Amino acid sequence: MTRILRDEDVEKIEQNLILLKSRYTKLVFKIFNIQNVFKNEKSKEYLIHGVVRRLDVIERCVENIYSIFPLRREKLLSRDELKDVDINLHAFFINIFGLLDNIAWVVVYEKNKSVTIDKRTVGLYKKETQECLDDDFKKYLNSDIMKKWHDEYLRNYRNALSHRIPLYVHPKKLTQKQKEQEEVIGEKIVEAMKNQDTDEMDTLQREMDGIGEPSPSFVHSLSETGNKFVILHAQVITDFGTVEEIIKKFCESFEVVNPTKNFSTSI
Repeated sequence: MTRILRDEDVEKIEQNLILLKSRYTKLVFKIFNIQNVFKNEKSKEYLIHGVVRRLDVIERCVENIYSIFPLRREKLLSRDELKDVDINLHAFFINIFGLLDNIAWVVVYEKNKSVTIDKRTVGLYKKETQECLDDDFKKYLNSDIMKKWHDEYLRNYRNALSHRIPLYVHPKKLTQKQKEQEEVIGEKIVEAMKNQDTDEMDTLQREMDGIGEPSPSFVHSLSETGNKFVILHAQVITDFGTVEEIIKKFCESFEVVNPTKNFSTSI
C-alpha cells in the first residue's frame, strides 16, 4: 500500500483499535448510569434503545472495516470486499448522525416543558433544542471545531449518502503506467465482448483486477466543489473518538445518582 500515514500514526491508530472495545464498554456503562435521573420514559427509551443501539453498530462497523481492510493490507480488495467496506461505512455514518438525533430527543423529552414537541425542531444544532441543553454541553457543541466537524464533514457526507451520491471506497491506486495498461486491457475487453468470447473477457478482467494497489480512502461525488478523498482508517477511528467525547459531555450534563451496577448490554 502506498504510504499515506507515518509509522507513528499507524502505530497510534492500531493502539486505538486495540482499545476500541473497552472504550465502547465504558461508554455503555456511562449511559446506563445516567438513566436513573430521567423522569420521562421516552427519554429512557431514546437513551437505551436509541443511543446505545446505535453505539453498538458504530463500534462494530469500525471493527468490520478494519477486519475486511486491514491497515497494512497490500493485496487489492475484491469486488465483494469493497462492497462490504462500503456497507459498513454507510451504516457508520447513518448511525453517528442518528445517535446525535437520539441524544437530542433524550434532552427534549426530559427538559422541554411543552406538552407537544414539533419533531422539526429536534436536533442538537436546532435552536429550540439548544435551549434545553446544559450550558457546558451547548458551549462544547458550538465550539469552532465541533461546528466544523458537524456542518462541513458529518452532515455533508451523511446527506450525500442519503440523498445524493453514496460514499464509496476507491477500488485502487494506479501509477500513470498502470493506467495505460488498464486502457489497453479495456480495449481488448471491448473486442472480446464484440466477439462474444467470454473466456477471454474473464481472463482480461482478472488481469485488470490484479493491477494497482489498495486505496485506503473514501469519497462521494468527485464533481462537487470542495469534495475530497478522506483517509478511511484514520477517519473512522477519529470519528469514534468524537462520538465518545460527545457522549461523555452529554452524560456530564446530567447529575448521576444511584448508578446502576448490574445491567445487560443486550438491547
